[in-house]
Amino acid sequence: MARQLSEISRLGADITVIVPRVWCPLFLRRFERWKNQDHKCPLCRFEGIETFSIPYLRPPGNLYNRWSGLVAFEAMKRKALELHNKEKFDIIYATDFFPDGDAAVRLSKYLNLPAACLSIGVDVNITANSSKIIYRHFVRTVKMLDGTLACGQNVADRIEAITGKSPLCVYGVLDLEEFSPLSDKTSQRKELGLPPDKTIALYAGYLMKRKGVYELVQAFERIQRKCPDVLLVMCGCGPEEKQLRTLIHEKGIGHIIRMVGEVEPEQMNKWMKASDLFVLASHTEGMPNVVMEAMACGLAVVATTVGGLPEAIGDSGGAILVPHGDVNALENAIAKVVNDNQLRTDMQTAGRNRAEEKFAVTRNARLILDYLREIVEKKQAKQIG
Repeated sequence: MARQLSEISRLGADITVIVPRVWCPLFLRRFERWKNQDHKCPLCRFEGIETFSIPYLRPPGNLYNRWSGLVAFEAMKRKALELHNKEKFDIIYATDFFPDGDAAVRLSKYLNLPAACLSIGVDVNITANSSKIIYRHFVRTVKMLDGTLACGQNVADRIEAITGKSPLCVYGVLDLEEFSPLSDKTSQRKELGLPPDKTIALYAGYLMKRKGVYELVQAFERIQRKCPDVLLVMCGCGPEEKQLRTLIHEKGIGHIIRMVGEVEPEQMNKWMKASDLFVLASHTEGMPNVVMEAMACGLAVVATTVGGLPEAIGDSGGAILVPHGDVNALENAIAKVVNDNQLRTDMQTAGRNRAEEKFAVTRNARLILDYLREIVEKKQAKQIG
């Protein structure tokens, strides 16, 4: 979002960002469910954009999603009104229906402004379906928005089925200079402490079960017999990190799987540029930005047929997609890419081409800005009429 908004600002929009950030009392942080809350999540930098961080109480667990938007709204509304009185806003633009889209609808009524929300995928595919109560609330929220955007066609189709209106489908906003291929990976691997002579597969993401991390480890345990020179590098942290490290140690596969922990977003392109292929075994996704970044860096991709991936990259020639949960298919696809140098080279080239075609930051930022302007113009015309 920081990259997207910074580019939209460069294209001429005047943007103010209010970030509702989860707050938890100090005494609760010793409990496991609170350990990854606000004190471990620094605010992302929004270059050149006035940004305000507003804390709000949000207990962990899916049930509270029904109320998180209301609590976020109550925390933000005074600051939003203060800013609106200084310089009138034209539209509220949120990302993720829980809590931001919900809060945006409430702010829309409070400030008498149109509101739009970008679905990141997880909100529509998982959170909205976690209970009947939350699903009904989600449907009400979607219908009350003046516009919706979706990260991938799969998510867009789900929203359209509810509203009868087609959302703007955008796949991402990438800086194609920041994420670009390296012809010689030697120096980059040396900087990161990676072996120069291995075929490196990269995973980057939250370490949780729905990301398919256990299937990925299982696939690489098998792959070592077919591809002894492959190394899986796993970047990220999450609730399964401790268990994964234990599993890798117990199975004695630490020589083919290296867990490097959390990586700052600004450093992620270095790990991509040092790798040969990117792997993602998720059970569900919207349109993961990390896949687009990997393709922009010239990595071949092996991923699961989830979310917007089939429509966005399935026909690009830069990816092999397999059913989620199918360890055999995942293993065979990875082994195929690792063992066929020409195939891997062709996929790397095709992946970069697709990134330039669909994922460039300026292209998608322009689409988003034009869409938001259209919403504002329709709202103004309706009020005049």
